[in-house]
Amino acid sequence: MKGSIPVPAAASGSAQRLKNAARILCALILLAVPLAPADKFPALAGPYLGQQPPGDKPVLFAPGIMTSEQGYHSSIVFSPDLREAIWCPMSRDGSRLLIARMADGKWSAPRDTDLGLTAGVLDPIYSTDGKKLFFLSFAPDIPGGTARERIWCAERTPGGFSRPTPIDEVVRAHPTHWTFSVARNGNLYFTSEIEGARGGQDIYVARFAGGKYLAPEELGPAVNGAGKDFAPFIAADESYLVFARLGPETKKADLYVSFRKPEGGWTRAQDMGPTVNSTGHDLAPYVSPDGRYLFFVSQRERLNGIYWLNAAIIHKLRPGKFSGGAN
Repeated sequence: MKGSIPVPAAASGSAQRLKNAARILCALILLAVPLAPADKFPALAGPYLGQQPPGDKPVLFAPGIMTSEQGYHSSIVFSPDLREAIWCPMSRDGSRLLIARMADGKWSAPRDTDLGLTAGVLDPIYSTDGKKLFFLSFAPDIPGGTARERIWCAERTPGGFSRPTPIDEVVRAHPTHWTFSVARNGNLYFTSEIEGARGGQDIYVARFAGGKYLAPEELGPAVNGAGKDFAPFIAADESYLVFARLGPETKKADLYVSFRKPEGGWTRAQDMGPTVNSTGHDLAPYVSPDGRYLFFVSQRERLNGIYWLNAAIIHKLRPGKFSGGAN
């Protein structure tokens, strides 16, 4: 995105502090168009905010509703039962977490939801059972701590969500940026900017075992190339991984896909092609809980719009010697 494409994390000390300050400043200057009053919000009925399902080519999602002037840092996301939707318009302080719910087939007007953090919320994602909400925030993880992007988690409660807590220290030790995702078994796939990352950003997995996250592991050269590899979406069963790549062979972010091999490891990541990728940045992928639609953020027609298309494009790229897998 303009002004938001990740940069290498090799710098340290004052340079690192400048980079963190620049990111915070970027969040501060982004403005969102106010929501229409609840009584003027359009009547929406049916799955996916009542939108006409897309075909095999990307189209803007809910163009009359997703109207933030500065666009979106990540896709809209849906609860596993598809009855709740969360999205975050780019805003002055990064704090606009909007939630809409469907009851009796009709969607409520979205409402601002405050999770109680000083620095707001970015890039939310549900756990596959819908019992947790993960997201990024610049909020310090300890009183008086450094403000930088960290992954946080809130538990679902009868009244909404619990007060968030930062994710395990072994994950927080990795500087991170942009979207991430969680597999059905709890394994967390995220962008790491730790020193030594090939292009300044690599995709790591932190495996969940014994009620805690283990030390993150880099996914290897089949996924992580010489450029920036970031914003991963992992299938619920970990059968495929969709992510964004920037350079060195391209001057823009494109979506790539890699598939897990039956014997373990990953196939070499492949460009998702001109059906998905455009002349602008295409990034921050997300697949709906039912596995039917691929969402992503693109600059093809407007600033940071949310697009969607039939997720069959993913499986058409699967190597022919093996098949299977589901979101």
